[in-house]
Amino acid sequence: MKKVFAIVLALVMVVPTVAWANLSSRTVGDMRFWPIRLLFEENGGNVTWNGEDNSIHITLNDGEMVLFIGQRRAYINGEAFNLQDGVRVIQGTSYISDDDLSFLLTNFLGATVLTFHLTEEARDIVLSDFDYMVELILENSPWDGVLYRRLGLVFEDHVAHNRNNIENMYPIVVTVMDEDLLREAFPIRDEDDPRSIAANYLFALLAFEFAPPMMGIGHLMPRDLSLYIPLLTGFLRAYNQEGANSENAPILHHFVEAFTHPSVIWFYGEHEVNLDAEYYVFPEIPDNIETEVIVPGEVAYLRINSFISNPYYDDRTILPFLQEVQDFDHLIIDIRGNAGGLMSYFNEYVLRRIISEPIEVGSYEFFSSGDMASKWMNAYAHTAQQVGSLANWQELIYSGVMPATDFIQERGMEHFNEDDLARLDYVFVSRYAIIPSEDNVGFDGKVWLLIDGGSQSASSMVAKTALYTGFATVVGENTSGVMASVHSYSVLPGTGILWRIDIGYVTDADGRSFEVYGVSPQIRNRPRLNALDTVLEIISERN
Repeated sequence: MKKVFAIVLALVMVVPTVAWANLSSRTVGDMRFWPIRLLFEENGGNVTWNGEDNSIHITLNDGEMVLFIGQRRAYINGEAFNLQDGVRVIQGTSYISDDDLSFLLTNFLGATVLTFHLTEEARDIVLSDFDYMVELILENSPWDGVLYRRLGLVFEDHVAHNRNNIENMYPIVVTVMDEDLLREAFPIRDEDDPRSIAANYLFALLAFEFAPPMMGIGHLMPRDLSLYIPLLTGFLRAYNQEGANSENAPILHHFVEAFTHPSVIWFYGEHEVNLDAEYYVFPEIPDNIETEVIVPGEVAYLRINSFISNPYYDDRTILPFLQEVQDFDHLIIDIRGNAGGLMSYFNEYVLRRIISEPIEVGSYEFFSSGDMASKWMNAYAHTAQQVGSLANWQELIYSGVMPATDFIQERGMEHFNEDDLARLDYVFVSRYAIIPSEDNVGFDGKVWLLIDGGSQSASSMVAKTALYTGFATVVGENTSGVMASVHSYSVLPGTGILWRIDIGYVTDADGRSFEVYGVSPQIRNRPRLNALDTVLEIISERN
């Protein structure tokens, strides 16, 4: 059975899927392999190559490890070990298997190995919940074609493989650097009754086996505690403030009902929620904001690492910096590697402060006629019409639902994938204006937005907004996608695990799926230069 590298999950609990999205694994047969250099360098290590003996030298913390191409031997801090599969070279890149990686981490870094077993009674619970989840995905999220075109993953085969592992009760082995940190995000239950065993196994399966190969497509991931608790707080607070009779009540009620379902509370535990607190529900992430005056009076640099940090905390840095550089010639906004969070973060604390006039944004999300998709996409459209918006940073101009084929023909979307279209029946169309904020500082200079393959979800949406409105010139590499904003949560009834279902399917103006292609920059990185250096070189040439 596969053993999964979870060091980054233990180190970055707030956004546990970021590192998986940045790494491209390879599947050979029923085995998964991980790129050695990226894997260790992403976690602070140093990887060097010795061509004389075809060896790979890895240093991390105070440890040293040596691997050899085409051999099954390894040296860890000077001691020899035998590997099960050895290092493989695939298209010029060195990879290592799940099994060998788990072995190396355990012996190299003193990692902890957690094993989740099944009993026959627990297996029946897991199978029931797994089948229920898969059926919801197939009915409401048209990702199977996208997964194949983007990642080469056949969804039916992926489902069959994981289901086979459940049926045969193969144990799931997870390698982590800090079990205590893992438990802060992973609600491991210590009871040995069938339901607890099933819940532990299924969450481990979904988080470490089923979801990772699909990273970068939709938000296909179970909710862990690091997101469950702040989301629960936010939903309950909004529902408590707006009341059951508000126009937004159906959507809020759905979220509250899901997050407070008895099975969900059983799995995630009971948590105190402060409904009267004024502070933001997400945590403060140290060093989330980076600022620099590159050229005094001319070039300013603002980097935002995540849109899931506490904006009230981050704004202690953002607003003073924007005020300081408002008269500069260039403002570079860097969202490379930003895995997203809340779109309102960027719009509220950056965009609305640098625009002088309202900017109009068009939005459309295609969806299927599945019960969940139809119910909640129509609920979003109805709510937008009733309250005039879905966020306090925008003013609604138009909102409606129409047949997908009519919309595609009307817009001339000649590159819309026919296989995906067969799964999509309607489209939620809206236009809205983003208006300057009361504390607007204005910026009349040139704005540059830096993106890359690690920019996903809300970051991809920021890049899309820049392309469609022109508030910034987009530079770098294609984003990772994960563009749907309309979503729902399903409660897996046997275990209480929350699984997010992305409903919306988003394309560019010609019908190309953002999940497949991402958002393309207007200016690509120049040879041997990253996005920041590319912009600085362009600015230098223009001066």
